[in-house]
Amino acid sequence: MAVVKHQVGVVGDISEIYRAMHEPEGLDGWWPTKTHGSAEIGQVLDLHFLDLATLSFRVAALEENSLVRLNCICGPGPWQDCQLTFSLKQDADQVWVGLIHENDAASDDDFLYFSTKWTCYLLSLRDLIENGKGRPYPGDVKIHMGD
Repeated sequence: MAVVKHQVGVVGDISEIYRAMHEPEGLDGWWPTKTHGSAEIGQVLDLHFLDLATLSFRVAALEENSLVRLNCICGPGPWQDCQLTFSLKQDADQVWVGLIHENDAASDDDFLYFSTKWTCYLLSLRDLIENGKGRPYPGDVKIHMGD
């Protein structure tokens, strides 16, 4: 089983961060190029990364201003059957955004890319909330040739 865990502090409204983690318009501001679908439990969100790939996630859980869980139902390689859990915790000065990305069938080596890339995307989320502009694909931080 492969697992990646990250946490970043974001100065902003917790409800805005919550929406950015599961609503199509919000996701498009920091992660994929374009998202289609419905941000409701049981529904599917298709995240399009320009000419690179499309990832399809079923919305598994939503707890307002607290948790978003997405299960990948279609995607390349170790994306297939993975689970993303985003958590939110309000602190006095910021919101702590946590991420757990896990896949029972993947190895630690399969997740080496994700371990670094999630840092880039979580900082993109922070930039979206704090500065009004994130770095979704293809304008994201690249970590290797072909990324």
